[in-house]
Amino acid sequence: MMAIQNLSAEPPLVQETASPMPTPDVSELVPNTEADTEQKMLLTNGQKYFEQLVSPESTSVLLLGTDPTGFNFDTIMILNIDKVTKEIKLISLPRDIYIDYTDNILKAVKKSKPHYLESKGIYRINAVPSIGDAIQYEKGKGRFNKPYVDFIADIIEEIFAIHINDYAYVKVNGFRNIVNYFGSVRVYVPVLMNYSDPSQNFEVYLEKGNRDLNGAQAEGYVRFRQGYDENGVFRNYGDIFRKENQNRFVKAFITQHLTLKNLGKLANISEVISKNVITSVKGWDDIVEYGALAEEALNEKYPITNVELQVTDKNIDGSSYVLIKTNK
Repeated sequence: MMAIQNLSAEPPLVQETASPMPTPDVSELVPNTEADTEQKMLLTNGQKYFEQLVSPESTSVLLLGTDPTGFNFDTIMILNIDKVTKEIKLISLPRDIYIDYTDNILKAVKKSKPHYLESKGIYRINAVPSIGDAIQYEKGKGRFNKPYVDFIADIIEEIFAIHINDYAYVKVNGFRNIVNYFGSVRVYVPVLMNYSDPSQNFEVYLEKGNRDLNGAQAEGYVRFRQGYDENGVFRNYGDIFRKENQNRFVKAFITQHLTLKNLGKLANISEVISKNVITSVKGWDDIVEYGALAEEALNEKYPITNVELQVTDKNIDGSSYVLIKTNK
């Protein structure tokens, strides 16, 4: 079995070339008047998805993953478990979703890291954690006690009306280790995946069809978005294609490894996860509670469904974005 790496440390911050500047409290930038009370609570300019995706009584876990070279989150997925409707939903958020920040947030960014506002794609949702970290969002007050997680969790709740109960941040090596611990995952490969990028220590070669993937192959599968086809032609499949693969992989992983046998090894599994995942699920009581929820989902045979967002592509100031359908 592959050796398990301790990943308890925080994810790397965005590399800086300029001297760091003081990070302001966002509340300092908001006028303290009754008329502005509601505005103080808002992170976006009323940006709300047009329909309710999950029940308020359900449980939602935010799954996060970064690429090996940066702090932007290229995997943003919500695992929702609903005991009322007896179903599991997977909601993948395209990394290019446009976030319409309020002026207060932009002023806070300008005060702490002004060069961020000149970065290409700064309004994408995968840059939300970087902004949350830059402005030290809810520092010392946030429920997860991590500005980058608290900010993206609150952004998701404001836009999609999904309350995040817990989060799990999985690093690349942790992802490999977890897959290898369970042996492999059998999943459908929709196209030839043939791509190599030495600068990111990334290489994948998977032929089309049903394949049993180990940890390294699974990493290639969920990260793949461009590469050479059977004729040697380089193709860009895009972020939506990658999200579909990530959904397919997570669904396959849950289906194949969420078993009564594995739930009987909850102590061992929780130890593996704790060494490879940064998560808000801490303590045996929390672990047992999620174990019981998983057991009920298994016994009741909850179906797993992928939730497709209604979005459109748009170029804004030279950057490609994805616009969600709103209620405006």
